[in-house]
Amino acid sequence: MTKLNNPSVLGMFASAADSQQIFGLEERVEDLQAEITRLKDEQAQGKLAEEERTLLNQTIEDLREHLKASGIFKIHYSEVRPNPKQARQTFTSDSIRSMAVSIREEGQQQPIILLPGNIIFDGERRWRSVAEELQPEIETLDAVMLQKVLSEEELHARTLLTSLHREGLNELDLAEGLIQQAKLALEFEQEEVVRALRRAIARLNAKKLLPQLTELVILTRKEQSEGIKEFNLDEIEQSILLLLLRFQQNPASVDANVFPCLRLSEDLKIAIRQSGLGANHARSLQKINSKNLKVEETKALKIRQDATSQVLQERLTVAQTRFLVAQTIAEHAPETKPKPSHQISSLIRDVSATKVEDIQQEQLRDLLAVLEAKAKEIRKKVGLILSCLT
Repeated sequence: MTKLNNPSVLGMFASAADSQQIFGLEERVEDLQAEITRLKDEQAQGKLAEEERTLLNQTIEDLREHLKASGIFKIHYSEVRPNPKQARQTFTSDSIRSMAVSIREEGQQQPIILLPGNIIFDGERRWRSVAEELQPEIETLDAVMLQKVLSEEELHARTLLTSLHREGLNELDLAEGLIQQAKLALEFEQEEVVRALRRAIARLNAKKLLPQLTELVILTRKEQSEGIKEFNLDEIEQSILLLLLRFQQNPASVDANVFPCLRLSEDLKIAIRQSGLGANHARSLQKINSKNLKVEETKALKIRQDATSQVLQERLTVAQTRFLVAQTIAEHAPETKPKPSHQISSLIRDVSATKVEDIQQEQLRDLLAVLEAKAKEIRKKVGLILSCLT
């Protein structure tokens, strides 16, 4: 039977070196590896991702069934400990309440999986539902125990893989999870990781090598290691790219869309985790700050929170949010003195001569939002002037 060398996905269960030692699922692991090989041969990335997610769900259920044979036991919710290395930090109140309703009406369908010390390996939402919503009606959970003690790095890597391939993570949780893994596996701090990734992506972009980097995402870890060597990056850059690729993350996308979430203000992070605010919306709302508004931070915070509430209540799209942000900044920023006519003429020439094909897409969106907001002001002003003349 053909085996993959260091499979890049399902590494938590599909590696014979890991899975057989941890779970004792030798035959299942062999079957799963053969199935992954078949899927790779199809070379259909979109379908592959969906198939892998299905396989991982099935494998976890197989693991659960395997552990049931050793006995399901009852445990009081207060004796269970959340996984300190859990990558998923977002558990919305709606999802917890929904799970609580299911448990109350249908019972707990599957036991939670615990590690020694009663640390949750799988099933935190079920535990939270009982602990937060079902007291004192239900106080115990069905559980099974994994008898393998994992190192801090192994525990974080496995829970991160589980979260990614079972349900996915929002970009904030993903960013923090990847940074934590870099700290555990490579002993790099956040700023070092962010700077090194930005540096590597800029260099590869200048050499027009980003498409080749993207192709590495679905390859095996051995193939990824060989491919990275061809980019002539330094050792730190290589190790960070390989870490991201291990979790099937496109490094260019992480640099552009994921790591920027680390710089979000705390109120926006809370809105993402508690209210389901989108990361793209949050990055736009971040522009409502004291620097852009020319006001004190406490006042800027209140204005940003009001805008965030409007985005959530009206379910604005990203484009609508950008327009709202531009409009908010225009309304609250201090008025400037009228510019002389020759400066306006110069501005018109600059805008007319701007080549949009040379501007990054994110900057184009911001420019469009600002121009639309300003156009609205101009139309309002012109309307007032015309009404005075009639």
